[in-house]
Amino acid sequence: MMCDNFRLFWDTIKRCDWDHKGDDDEVLKPVINDLSKQSDDVIFQFDEEMSELLYHLDTRELADQCEQEDPMMCDDTFLYSRCAALINGPRYYEKVKSGNAKDVWSMEFESLLYVPQQAWALKHHKEPEDYPHIAALSYETGSNLEKWK
Repeated sequence: MMCDNFRLFWDTIKRCDWDHKGDDDEVLKPVINDLSKQSDDVIFQFDEEMSELLYHLDTRELADQCEQEDPMMCDDTFLYSRCAALINGPRYYEKVKSGNAKDVWSMEFESLLYVPQQAWALKHHKEPEDYPHIAALSYETGSNLEKWK
């Protein structure tokens, strides 16, 4: 299973506090706090894994599903729904990736995108905008050129 290659991400995301469902920032607070206690390399690896997982969902086929659910879909809509696929764990992620979870296109979880920056900023007592890492793969919609042919 592809998800086994992303153990840091999946193990870290398990720390979400779902008692605060509906308040994404509160749901992610334990994840950010945990990551902020790790080395920069661990924070950057989390960022790399998250970006790669999002990248693998960046396909024309999945974007078409999203657009069928939401005819007003834009690039951000598709990205934020892909974040919802990740936040719901590896099994759900694989279900989305295989095209078998069309309900994801009515969900979003944008806050996930900012976890690495917020953890790093908390650790270093700096602003998230000062985050010094850029992931190798872009998660922006349309970045996975091979899957958009």
